[in-house]
Amino acid sequence: MPAIANATNISVLPLGWLRVCLVVLSVGLFNFSYAQGKVPAPPPRPLPTKLVFAHYMVCCPTVGGGANLEDYEHEIQEAQNRGIDGFALNNGGWDQGYKQRTTMMYEAARQLGTGFKLFISADYCCDNGVEETRDMVESFRNHPNQFRYDGKPVLSSFAGEGTKGLSEFVQREFQSHPSKEIVWVPYFYPKTYHEHPQPTDVEQVFHDYPVLDGYYYFGAVGNGDEITTSNHLLAQKWLGAGKIFMADVSPYYRSFSRLNETQGFKNMAQEWEGAIHDGATWIEITTWNDWAEKTYVAPFGPPEKTKLWGNGNADFGSINYSHVAYLDASRYYIDWFKTGVQPQMTEDKIFYFYRTEPKAATGKQFSPAETKRGLKEISGAKDLQDKVFVTCFLTKPAQLNIYSGTTSQTFNVPAGVNHVEMPFALGTQRFVLQRAGQILIDKTGEQTIADRNGETRYNYFAGGAAGASGITVRNH
Repeated sequence: MPAIANATNISVLPLGWLRVCLVVLSVGLFNFSYAQGKVPAPPPRPLPTKLVFAHYMVCCPTVGGGANLEDYEHEIQEAQNRGIDGFALNNGGWDQGYKQRTTMMYEAARQLGTGFKLFISADYCCDNGVEETRDMVESFRNHPNQFRYDGKPVLSSFAGEGTKGLSEFVQREFQSHPSKEIVWVPYFYPKTYHEHPQPTDVEQVFHDYPVLDGYYYFGAVGNGDEITTSNHLLAQKWLGAGKIFMADVSPYYRSFSRLNETQGFKNMAQEWEGAIHDGATWIEITTWNDWAEKTYVAPFGPPEKTKLWGNGNADFGSINYSHVAYLDASRYYIDWFKTGVQPQMTEDKIFYFYRTEPKAATGKQFSPAETKRGLKEISGAKDLQDKVFVTCFLTKPAQLNIYSGTTSQTFNVPAGVNHVEMPFALGTQRFVLQRAGQILIDKTGEQTIADRNGETRYNYFAGGAAGASGITVRNH
């Protein structure tokens, strides 16, 4: 009872007197702490804005090595139109070519004036060292489009844990000087070189590199379960320590020696949802334009187009089919991540994914280099599924009919995001979405499935369609 009486008395004090009492109390507490030798803690750092980046291979612009300022502006616009906030610029070297292209990208962003963010992701696979790192940072430190966190330029990397003296250099060159500080968020391999880190790997990297401000997970290789689990373990450690964690999402991986089945967009959606629930600081799509390893999501023309610059497809090991549907399907998750609110469905959309020849046909041919090494099959190819995969974003339940060659299957699909699949057959692939007898979408895939004598080397094709109520989309 006395406590209640005291509370009541306080509540009727004049507001001015209450403010005076609070000020006196706070000053007294401050002086007491100071007298006891306790310096008050600094105010907490504001929560970083949720941002989505794409890993950009500076070596390989969409239009080729002769890309000009307008070409880079176009790539930036394509990315921004799909919700991407910036590029992490992967530089596998720092010779005149790499630096010139990087400078041109920064200038394109500046001239556009749209606030597109850029930061270096130094690739230490090859020739980069501490001197190149210094120049990468200082060349763009004060550029208006340089991505900054807490007022400091951000530097990322692929690898670097084995680069002699790199951590000591960053500590000495940047972190020890307030005017030259950076925010360092690299991807470092653990000592085991596990691409999907175990808890001991996570602890080892965190313990061995206290200079890091955070960690980026370059998770291009793997299926949805592997990448999502890796993101989760890393997020727990780095976010739990009050540091930055930049999660990975990736569409599909196929290098010259290995690949991973990702079931159309299903695995990528799993990675998005995992990163969102983990509370990742930022997310990086791996990649925008790695044409060789097939992790690209960048648009490079209509869905019928399959050839890029250079020597046709020889530069990249196989046909390059459109992957932009991976990026367009990601827009739902990009908005969810950046706003913290799961979006409402306002339009019916479908996205379809399939390889354009059976895996048995793809395995017929091998490059001379692979044959010379005695390689008989790409690792992981046996796990591929000869299926058509479709992801539906629906405002209400609907019926989806998939026609694959001479076969077909009907799916009753609930509202929301749902994934369906069926075995594919040679021939045309057609997708018909209807609700209550009304056709909403009638779309024929731009690529057929055929025996192509192995020229696709297991690459996926991706496409999509959207239909507002009462509007039919047809192209067959």
